[in-house]
Amino acid sequence: MFYIEGVRHVGEAILNDFPLEYIIYSPELLTADYGQEILAIASTKKIDLIQVTSDIFNSFSMKEGPHGIAAVGHEKYFTLNDVEIKGLWIALENIQDPGNMGSIMRSLDGAGGKGVILIGDSTDPYHPTAVRSSTGAIFYLPIIKSTITEFIRYKNRTSIFCAGSSCHSNTSFKEVDYPNSMVLVMGSEQKGITEIIERECDVLVNIPMAGKVDSLNLANAASIVLFEIYTRRIKT
Repeated sequence: MFYIEGVRHVGEAILNDFPLEYIIYSPELLTADYGQEILAIASTKKIDLIQVTSDIFNSFSMKEGPHGIAAVGHEKYFTLNDVEIKGLWIALENIQDPGNMGSIMRSLDGAGGKGVILIGDSTDPYHPTAVRSSTGAIFYLPIIKSTITEFIRYKNRTSIFCAGSSCHSNTSFKEVDYPNSMVLVMGSEQKGITEIIERECDVLVNIPMAGKVDSLNLANAASIVLFEIYTRRIKT
C-alpha cells in the first residue's frame, strides 16, 4: 500500500476508481467544498472514512498547512504480458529519483502517453514524492515492472519501436520519424541506459546543447522529447 495526501490527489484517485483502503480526514482542516464532495463520493463507493482531530492529522501529514484529507491506496503493477503496448509509452531503466519519476509521469500524461515501463531497479513510483510530483497522473497511467531480460524478449517478440535517449548518439531527437506506437527509453540519472538496452533500440537520440553543462535533469529531458513526439502527432 501507499500514502496519498491532498484534496487534488485523493480526488483524482477516487474519480479514477483507484483502489483505496481508506480515507483519513479532519473536519477542522477540510474546509474546501471540493473536499466535502470527495467525502460524499467516497461514501457512495463504500470507501472507509476515518475521522480524526486536526492534531492527529498534523502528526502524520507530510505537508505544511495540510488540507485535512489523506488516503491509503493499493499499489497497481502490470507485466508485459498483461498490457498491449500501443501509442506512446516510456521505459525508465534504473532511475533513482522519485521526484523525476513523478514529473515524468506528469509529462507523459500531458503528451498523450499511455503508460510507463520500469526496467531493472528503479525507484518506487508510489513513493510520496513521486505521487505528489505526478499531480494525479499515477492514477491514470498503467505501470509495468520488467527485468532487462523480459523487456528484451518483449521487444524481440513484438518488434515495438524503441527510441533510446543516449549521450552516445549523434542523432538529434528532432531528426527522427516516430511511429504511432513506440517506447521512449531513458536511463538512470547518472549512467543513462545500459549498453544492452542501447543495442535493442531502433534508434538512439540526443538533445543538442549549447551551454557549458553536459546534461539535463532527467525529467526535463524526458519532457522535451515527449512533447516533440506529441507535437509531431497533432500536426499530422
